[in-house]
Amino acid sequence: MTVSHTESADAATPGRRRTGVRLALLAAPTGVALATALLAAVPASADTGGSTTGQIIGYTQLCLDDQGGGTANFNPVQVFGCNGSDAQQWTLNEAGSTVQAFGKCLDVQYGGTTDGTTVDLYDCNGTGAQVWIPQADGALYNPQSNKCLDDTNWSAVPGWQVQIWDCTGAANQTWAPGQPWENDPGGLPGRIRV
Repeated sequence: MTVSHTESADAATPGRRRTGVRLALLAAPTGVALATALLAAVPASADTGGSTTGQIIGYTQLCLDDQGGGTANFNPVQVFGCNGSDAQQWTLNEAGSTVQAFGKCLDVQYGGTTDGTTVDLYDCNGTGAQVWIPQADGALYNPQSNKCLDDTNWSAVPGWQVQIWDCTGAANQTWAPGQPWENDPGGLPGRIRV
């Protein structure tokens, strides 16, 4: 496996630099190795105690996004154009299997277990509604519901709230770390190439 970090100047904000990650897998790894690679591909943050922080990109190159950067409980989590904002900086905590933004957890609303239950941001409370396990196919699996994080209705339009749905292995349940604005002539940045 090859992991390389790239840096480029941010044209929108002079003096700011962006760091991208490119991950190339030379051979198809086992599910555990791929899940580890997904977590390892996001640059480590100095203040997260070994967890990793960065964007999570869906199949249409839209990012997982905390709507409006809101921090209230039940704030919707949606797919939105990748922009590098704080609302798109997710911390993957390997030890607790949580995905967090603004110190709150990605949460299946009311601990629901049926297809179509929406996903939002909520105070981290250690319940099964907040456990997300990366899978070999790029899915984020919630064991309590036995379902996967799902881009609702295969949306290619920014603003759709994400949900849980039966795990299908389909592209709308594939999530990858990375920053799509980085130029990667070998493929899509942050994507896993087998």
